[in-house]
Amino acid sequence: MKSYALLMAILLAACAAVFAQEGPPVPVKAVWNQSGISAGGSAVLAVVFDVPKGHHITDVDNGLFLVETHDTLGLTFDSAQFPAGTKYKGDRVYQGKVVVRVPVKAAGDAKAGQYAWPIHIGYQMCQEFGQEVCFLPMDRDLEVTATIVPQGTAVTAANADVFSPQAAPAEDTGGTTLEARLIAALNKGSWLAFLLVFVGGILASFTPCVYPVIPITIGYIGGASRGKLHGLWLSFIYVLGIAVIYSSLGLISAATGTLFGSISGSPIVTFTVAAIFAIMGVSMLGAFEIALPSSLQSKMQGGGPKRGLFAPLVLGMVSGLVMAPCVGPVIVALLAWVSRNGNLLFGWSLLFVFSLGLGVLFLVIGTFSGAIQALPKAGAWMDNVKKGFGWIMLFGALYMLRLAIPEPFKTGAWAVLLITMSVFVGAFDSLGEYPSGARRLGKAVALMVFLVGAIFLFKAIGPAGNMAAVADKQEVAWLVNREPEAWTTAKDQSKPLLVDVYADWCVACKELDEKTYVVPNVIQRTGSFVRLKLDFTKQNAWVEDMKKKYKITGMPTVMLFSPSGEEITRFTGFKSADDFVALLDQHNL
Repeated sequence: MKSYALLMAILLAACAAVFAQEGPPVPVKAVWNQSGISAGGSAVLAVVFDVPKGHHITDVDNGLFLVETHDTLGLTFDSAQFPAGTKYKGDRVYQGKVVVRVPVKAAGDAKAGQYAWPIHIGYQMCQEFGQEVCFLPMDRDLEVTATIVPQGTAVTAANADVFSPQAAPAEDTGGTTLEARLIAALNKGSWLAFLLVFVGGILASFTPCVYPVIPITIGYIGGASRGKLHGLWLSFIYVLGIAVIYSSLGLISAATGTLFGSISGSPIVTFTVAAIFAIMGVSMLGAFEIALPSSLQSKMQGGGPKRGLFAPLVLGMVSGLVMAPCVGPVIVALLAWVSRNGNLLFGWSLLFVFSLGLGVLFLVIGTFSGAIQALPKAGAWMDNVKKGFGWIMLFGALYMLRLAIPEPFKTGAWAVLLITMSVFVGAFDSLGEYPSGARRLGKAVALMVFLVGAIFLFKAIGPAGNMAAVADKQEVAWLVNREPEAWTTAKDQSKPLLVDVYADWCVACKELDEKTYVVPNVIQRTGSFVRLKLDFTKQNAWVEDMKKKYKITGMPTVMLFSPSGEEITRFTGFKSADDFVALLDQHNL
């Protein structure tokens, strides 16, 4: 019995030794991204954990991995930004050199000098070999030193090994979504990022805000193509134009902090681009000819040695303007990463590859449209096909304006276009003495188009019908730009907060309003939320503050917060009513 008791005591002591041990030491240091902090300026503090090989730090979500700072000496510390981590047996962990970043701002009256103060850190480390155990959580104070210099004093970059793009924190700290995989690849410096952004571009090409460019592609390439491969070549140059302007706008957005799509989403730009498309469509119908210099005219018509590459390139760039307000999780994550890391050349190349993925759909559509022109010529029939492409461009131009003009005017414009088209295609022309079956069928279709246009016209000029439709329309009710009131109400009434960031120039924002927030199920489900809309239509100081506070890089951005103020989830771009409700179900809201 004594020996048994002794054995048990030894075992218990061994177990206690295992679970009570602190594990191997983890060297931790705090370094800055520059030689000093200028009064009124900003800097980034990095807390670097050198985790021993064969070990890892547990997930930040368990509350044990932390870096806590407190404002001091005129310095204001933002929340700590943790890296993406890696997967270990289904859990997210941190291995090797782990860099946690803390953005810091200095007040304009911060006193110059060298200072030292403590910050609090904590972590739990686990062993991955032999007896896989997790050691007791550790927490301690780490001394931070900094040099504050007078305002305007030049500072130099420092600790490049820590602040390289590979060490940047992820916008999404985990998950298997495409944007999460993209951020992980970017942080590792992997070339897989180019493949991921290309796939992201292909997926983005199927979003509704890209639709207006489809008829433009069909109309122009179909009307200008000559020969079997010419449509493919024109489509490639057209896509190249899209990629150049789209990636350049993205780079400007990331470098300057402006919202992606804010410039090209302007109503002035929208109406100008639509007018250009409409003029091109009318010219393809043969209504008029624009007198241009002979050299330029030869380029536009493909008579020059370069086979008219100027026109598809410019049209592609204009189309890139149309699609710029289209954002989604991948482009938002990419822009945030480029903005944070400052590697503009690498960022532009990633945005260019994304744009090429976005253009794959148009490469296919344009090539198919051009193939029609490669059919054996059949006299007037092919001329009618070209005119058909002209009408397609006109419909595309009007479709692009669908959210930029009021409903009655939009309906009236569709009515005028349909009625005009029916007249031009022979709705009221004589069939002749012995009309063929095809001619009779064409006249019947033209008359039906006229009838649809007449119905639209009656709807546009019928005030009673329009007023009734507006009166019966239900939608989610919002507190617009009343942010302090929304937060106070959410906390006082213990309600979750729904924040929708939108702008009048954002097509996907309006689609959310018109297709998602009007669905009865969505209205019912969001009834328990405090609902806040932030209007970013006009750039001002308040918008800049809100962009920084909520880390907005594209629109629409929709965020869900708990009553205590913790962000539950967010998404960018359009989401259907069913997908929106599914998101609420996923988070038990």
